[in-house]
Amino acid sequence: MKIYTKGGDGGETGLLGGARVPKDDARVAAYGTVDELNAAIGVALALDPAAATLRDSRPALRAVQEDLFTIGARLAAANPGRLLRKGTISALSADRIDALEAWIDALDAELPALEAFVLPGGSPLAAQLHVARTVCRRAERGVTALLDEQPDLAEVVVPYINRLSDLLFTLARATNRRAGRDDAMWLPQRQRDEAG
Repeated sequence: MKIYTKGGDGGETGLLGGARVPKDDARVAAYGTVDELNAAIGVALALDPAAATLRDSRPALRAVQEDLFTIGARLAAANPGRLLRKGTISALSADRIDALEAWIDALDAELPALEAFVLPGGSPLAAQLHVARTVCRRAERGVTALLDEQPDLAEVVVPYINRLSDLLFTLARATNRRAGRDDAMWLPQRQRDEAG
């Protein structure tokens, strides 16, 4: 099978189920951003090949990547309800949101209380997790733009992506802590002037 089909050369792409839409369609933008998020998480995993900092989070991040493929397939389906019923695509279980919340709570127990906004950065791995977090927020905006057309996305997909952003933020903070790096905190100008 060739990697190129030339089917998109005219500015359209095919959805699962055969329908064709413009490449700038809101649905294509949404699943494209979910794919970008998956790649950003892949970079984070590659930055920690020995799993020294991610430790027990590595398998869970791989599971998140699987979830993102499930979400992407759902968004790329021309008639997701029919494909879900046929088993062509799978549904994301609400249990996955619970798993993210439990993971956030466990990580949060390692961390000092937040008293200011965190500036993205620290270790290269934490910085990449912050990049993934911002891509996740963009994916959330893209998916919520589809809610008028596909209100069922609000049941599991939107809450999952919302919680995933919280997880990536918390994981970035935990990564910095495990690496012995303090989070850089944002202070309003007045407080900076007083401290400086």
